Amino acid sequence: MPLTLSDLLGEATSDTRHQDALGGSELHHYLERLESLPVALTHKSASLEKPELPDNERLEFLGDALIEARVSEVLYHRFVDRDEGFLTLARSALVNTDALAAIALDLGIDRELELGQGERSSGGSRKRTILAGAFEAVVAAIWLDCGHAKASGAIDATVLFDLDQLDEEISLLDPKSELQVYFAKAGRDAPRYSVEVSGPQHEPRFVVKVHLDGGASYQGRGGSKKEAEQRAARAALEVILARRNPSKDA
Repeated sequence: MPLTLSDLLGEATSDTRHQDALGGSELHHYLERLESLPVALTHKSASLEKPELPDNERLEFLGDALIEARVSEVLYHRFVDRDEGFLTLARSALVNTDALAAIALDLGIDRELELGQGERSSGGSRKRTILAGAFEAVVAAIWLDCGHAKASGAIDATVLFDLDQLDEEISLLDPKSELQVYFAKAGRDAPRYSVEVSGPQHEPRFVVKVHLDGGASYQGRGGSKKEAEQRAARAALEVILARRNPSKDA
């Protein structure tokens, strides 16, 4: 995605109403002329220190809905032969905290965020939830100041940038999702996960057990809860698939 935040805003404001905003690629041109943009880039930690600054949480709420709606619309029309399950998983693969935070970093939003001193000193400009929320807020700001079509274009140029590479024949299911779908289709209770944490705070180790309907449980280890969950789910799937497709030599 070869875009910067200024590139994205330049495209969003490329109409007669905002033509005078295009005097250069410096972000301040857009901060001055897009009324909602300074708010979109203001985290609540900055508002706590400076109460006169409105934070971006309301814009984040709006942007989240706009992104999900646009992605849903595009997937619906692109994958006409796919069912709801595929579309839901495809949307989840494109719209999640990790994906949106990566987009925010690519755009350079981390360099433009208004953060409180404490949040900034603790690395807030690199936190996934803050970055993802700021990107959602920027999309909402574009929608409010430039219109629905421009916001959709911004989403297409970022969240949906690699959609053409999404092969319909490749499963989007990660092991945890695949395990959940398997049990749902079988009409059985969803897998349950329990977690244990050990090790020092700066380098924790996670042990996760997935408990299946029927009493079986499988374990996974990792440096994060998510990693350990996926490994536990993969261990369960390997056993399930082996039982469904036994070796001819067995």
